[in-house]
Amino acid sequence: MKRLKTLFALLLAAVLFAGLCLPAAADDAVSAGDEAAAESPVPAEDAENGAAADSVPDWDTLVRDLMAEYEFYDTQVALGYLNLVTGEEHYLNPDEYMGAASMFKLPLCMYYTELLKTGQTTWDEQKEGESYKSVQDNILLYSDNKAAERLWEKLGGYGVFRQLTASYMGADPEEIKGLNEQYNRYTARQFITCLKLLYDENERFPDILETMKQAMPDRYFRLYENRFPIAHKFGYIPSTMPDEESVMNDCGIVFASQPFALVCFTRNSGQSEQFLTAYCTAMCDYTEASAALAAEREAAEKAQLEAAAVTEPPAPEASDAPAEQDVWAGSALLARLSERLSPVLSRLPAGLPLVPLAFVVLFVLLGLIAILRLSFRYRARFFPLLLALLISAAAMLLSIAGLYNGTVYAKPSGDPAETVRLFFDDLCAGRYDTACRQLRDYADLGLGDTPSTAAGRRVCDALHESYSYELLGEPEIKMLDAVQKVRFRYLALPSIEADVAAQTQREIEAIVESSNPNEVYDADRHYLPEVTERAYLAALDAVLTHAEKYYTEDELALSLTYTDGRWQMLMSPELLRALGGGTGV
Repeated sequence: MKRLKTLFALLLAAVLFAGLCLPAAADDAVSAGDEAAAESPVPAEDAENGAAADSVPDWDTLVRDLMAEYEFYDTQVALGYLNLVTGEEHYLNPDEYMGAASMFKLPLCMYYTELLKTGQTTWDEQKEGESYKSVQDNILLYSDNKAAERLWEKLGGYGVFRQLTASYMGADPEEIKGLNEQYNRYTARQFITCLKLLYDENERFPDILETMKQAMPDRYFRLYENRFPIAHKFGYIPSTMPDEESVMNDCGIVFASQPFALVCFTRNSGQSEQFLTAYCTAMCDYTEASAALAAEREAAEKAQLEAAAVTEPPAPEASDAPAEQDVWAGSALLARLSERLSPVLSRLPAGLPLVPLAFVVLFVLLGLIAILRLSFRYRARFFPLLLALLISAAAMLLSIAGLYNGTVYAKPSGDPAETVRLFFDDLCAGRYDTACRQLRDYADLGLGDTPSTAAGRRVCDALHESYSYELLGEPEIKMLDAVQKVRFRYLALPSIEADVAAQTQREIEAIVESSNPNEVYDADRHYLPEVTERAYLAALDAVLTHAEKYYTEDELALSLTYTDGRWQMLMSPELLRALGGGTGV
């Protein structure tokens, strides 16, 4: 019995000694880590915001990369961006006057709408049954040149209109005094100022924004960007002579989580429309990333304030009464152990199963006591009993790990390659809703939406017809995750842009040669919208007749996960880009 008591005392002393030493070592390690962090040359702002500080790219870098991708020079573009919530503002060539084309019609409609709202003028119908709302819709939705000319003529001419709307643009009326319709040029900063006014004081210009949201849902900024509502006014003038300037622009308000104003002037490029929508998409991504970072910072600051507001409980008042002499002497040791454990326990993850772990420790201690007792009193074999105890403890620990960390071991059934095959079979057959059943957390690809314009429908049909695929090798399976490589073929839409633009020019020349001038030009010698639209559709049809020339193939590594008893694909940016014909989606 004496030997048993001695062994038990040694065991208890070892446990208590470990409790005293290990937390101290942990504290020393943490202190060393804190000192190293204090000496590390990390900027204060990065230390405060963590890794998220690098999550938003630089605006200038974004724009320069985009220009390089579409082969634009500084002289060909003027850009503006204004976050209407935070006031963040960026420009490229902000004060350079660029050909505005039909974008001038936005301040024109704003001015005339305000005149009618305030009663400064009345609408006298010049055509039977034609209301101002009809005229405004024709201008903002279809860019009606004749309707716009009627409005500025009612104001006293184009030069007078520019002076009257100078305040909308943040411009000096004297600076633009005497301008005529031959000088239809504005700056990026002026249109950002105009869009900010329209957003901030929308009640002054009723119905303008709602009408702009309906304009050209498949062109310009909205060619491939359809995540958010966009109220925009576009402008386009193709060149008819080798030395004549071509212009394609857009300006608008994107109603993202933080609405922002956007303007993009371009000239003399065959990739203008691709650049417009790519710029819009990049600014959408930039704004969403900035908003997410701001929310993260706000949450961190709120957490810091809440933590600072928590005060420590007051220290107990000292008592003059003498300490009790019969207090168990081991209480001081337990208090020391608790003091040492508290910092370590406070750093452990929330929800750690301390109670089950404590039960296992207690089970092992009691088991050791029982084994020692049986060994000394009944001559039981010590090592087999100890092995049985350790196996039981290990089983308990595995059970706790399974409850806390999830499945320890799993063998999924089924073939991940079959999931990928079903997805692409449905995709190539046009069964887009069925294809989405193979995706995790992705209910709609947007491929079944029918574009509202004839050109959009033809491009979408050609894109969908180009889809084909080939599985490459066997899937790589690791636990509940897998990767299947696929070669996917699609119509590369950026590659057809230059050819469509060149063919459009040839179609326009053919129309000009075979038609009367009044069937081709308006009063300002601009092409009629129906002429350019007809030429564009004819050019698109001619290019898509040989669509296979523009097919391309991407090798994609598609990730899958085993969920709810089956393999499901995870959507990737590379697959989304391929489904969109090689454009941002």
